[in-house]
Amino acid sequence: MNLYDECFSGVQSVLEQYGARKLEYNNACDYPEADKNQIIFQNDTAYELGGGTLPAVSSIALTDKKELVPRDEILLIGRDLFEIKENSPFARIALIRVCEDEMGTGEKLYATVRKIEYARYHINPEGYMMRISAFTHREAARVGKSALVKGISFTDVGSLFINEYKKNQQVEAVKLLFVTEPDFPYDRLEAIMQKSEDITKALDHIMKNIKMDCDTCSLKAVCEEVEALCDKDFPKN
Repeated sequence: MNLYDECFSGVQSVLEQYGARKLEYNNACDYPEADKNQIIFQNDTAYELGGGTLPAVSSIALTDKKELVPRDEILLIGRDLFEIKENSPFARIALIRVCEDEMGTGEKLYATVRKIEYARYHINPEGYMMRISAFTHREAARVGKSALVKGISFTDVGSLFINEYKKNQQVEAVKLLFVTEPDFPYDRLEAIMQKSEDITKALDHIMKNIKMDCDTCSLKAVCEEVEALCDKDFPKN
């Protein structure tokens, strides 16, 4: 599956330029999780990630190539949760390897992509409240003072994310990138991952045969590219 390869190469170029430290991934993570309706009030907040006008980038991209996502791992550019003292910009990118044989085609493929993406709504580390906007694709987080007392880290949060993603039988491995570096080019990363969202939208349009005025649609070029890739990856019998 080559649909999202450009996103993988773009993220890899960022990693090569800015570097990232590897954090421990714990598949038996025992960090406590809160109820799904967890709310952290302002008085109980230590700081926010991606709050207000600060960057808050979040996206996923899928591949079936082992060389792109060889294993489960957590990467961090910037400070860890227990090292941050004030509001910070934020990015969380999930690069996911899936089993091609179980991905399906057509509407099933689109549904699989969205199902994997929606796993984030089932992750609730205690003292870490995510604020997700499906419309703008922002993902901010509010970190509670009590979580810092417990020693919360991106190892904890990242492990919970990976474990949740891997509850889906199609998911074979996850490379999870967190960024909190103040001087990082978040706009560049956002532009790279916007291609992922455009591809998924185009896939939805194509597979559902949505009737649109292609001459005026902003996704026209992406749709044509996705159609070509789909013909290559999933040839019609």
